[in-house]
Amino acid sequence: MSKATKLKHQLGSHAVVIGGSLGGLLSARVLSDYYERVTIIERDAVAESVEPRNGVPQGRHVHVIYGGGAKAIEEVLPGFFEELVQAGSMKLDFCNDLAWYHGGVWKLRTETDLVSYWQSRPFLEAHVRRRVKSDTDVEFLEEMEVRSLVADESKSRVKGVEVRQIGGDGELTTIDADLVIDASGRNSRVPQWLEDLGYSKLGESTVDVNLGYASRIYERPSDDLRDWKILGLFGTAPSGKKTGYIFPIEGQRWIATEVGYLEDYPPDDDDTYLQFASELERPDFYDALKDAKPLTPIVTYRFPSHRWRHFERLQRLPQGLLAVGDSICSFNPVYGQGMSACALEVKLLAQMLANLGAGNGLPADFAQRFFGRASKIVANPWLLATNSDFMYPGTGGRRPLGTKLLNWYVKHVFRLCASNKGVCLRFHRVLHFINGPTALFHPYVMLQVFKSALGLVQKPLQQRPGPSGL
Repeated sequence: MSKATKLKHQLGSHAVVIGGSLGGLLSARVLSDYYERVTIIERDAVAESVEPRNGVPQGRHVHVIYGGGAKAIEEVLPGFFEELVQAGSMKLDFCNDLAWYHGGVWKLRTETDLVSYWQSRPFLEAHVRRRVKSDTDVEFLEEMEVRSLVADESKSRVKGVEVRQIGGDGELTTIDADLVIDASGRNSRVPQWLEDLGYSKLGESTVDVNLGYASRIYERPSDDLRDWKILGLFGTAPSGKKTGYIFPIEGQRWIATEVGYLEDYPPDDDDTYLQFASELERPDFYDALKDAKPLTPIVTYRFPSHRWRHFERLQRLPQGLLAVGDSICSFNPVYGQGMSACALEVKLLAQMLANLGAGNGLPADFAQRFFGRASKIVANPWLLATNSDFMYPGTGGRRPLGTKLLNWYVKHVFRLCASNKGVCLRFHRVLHFINGPTALFHPYVMLQVFKSALGLVQKPLQQRPGPSGL
């Protein structure tokens, strides 16, 4: 069967995606239903095996896909997570299998329908890539970099990209396209390219956290008697700047990550890695690792700031250009929101394309409408993450009006998650992109917060990760 007969309806002859990470791969899969040809342009040489890529430095550290993000990926790639679990991913109940110390308390653990999937970032992307290759005839151009956008004479429409081979003679080649999607990530050059075409400077919001990661993979103990499968120990603001995670990944392994806020960076050497672990607020992270067998060297990564590029505020945009994922918003990775937000943006793209009738290309206002709706996806996790970071006085950036009041309220929500099942489940559903933050301001939750503030809620006595069902 030819590709043309499989199109839902044709919007153009060629679409180009810049970047072959999760957002780029999912975008290419969606576009393959509407364009005769789809090409992914990737800077790295991508091995068929499961290997970290130079272009994804954070890929060697912990990652999570929340329930809403997993559902979005499943809609783009039906049956994907069943295949992923068969290949070695772990399917867990986020609320029941996670021992989470956060806001100075251990969160309540109870059985829920909040399914999460646990694996390394390279493992996830390798399987998405294989699935895209098996489902489509998307073309992959590797070790190529995009140097600029190509526009028509009026600069009102993007008509392609100029590329060159990395390590080559520097010769530029033009690739024509009806649509270009930028999925190149945090270091996207689209803002500069837009200025080069005469468009307004793209506004940004930034919140400076200056955090560092240090991760290594361990052999998961075969005789482990711990009642948790995932461990998260967050430092308590304003003084606790150290955080630690242990996540299960494929191959019966753990990936452990130490995180330090505001330049309290974790070490990258064996001698002091465990010392940093021992300085966390609770001993459980150190206790789990002190006798565990390391399988890899320690790798580090530094993240300076949240960055939200406000495409939705531009009054004028060229037709034929979109962006997804970190090219729009790069979140503090401590909260694990990036991949889920990206998947929801691609799901939005799929819905908007599906609602178009057959015709010659995208409507003139498609980009404005897409970025406007994508900003609503970004706004919720941005509020949660930056508000949590603003609990540290040293966090840089403009604090919105009411931040102190919101911090006071959220601190009580965190504490209630240790003893109140209703509040805890609402918090988790917001975290999983199932409900918006307004769910935390339900009258029931507000009543519990005020009772907590008045000392009418018993303080939790739990001092260590509790068994499931507490």
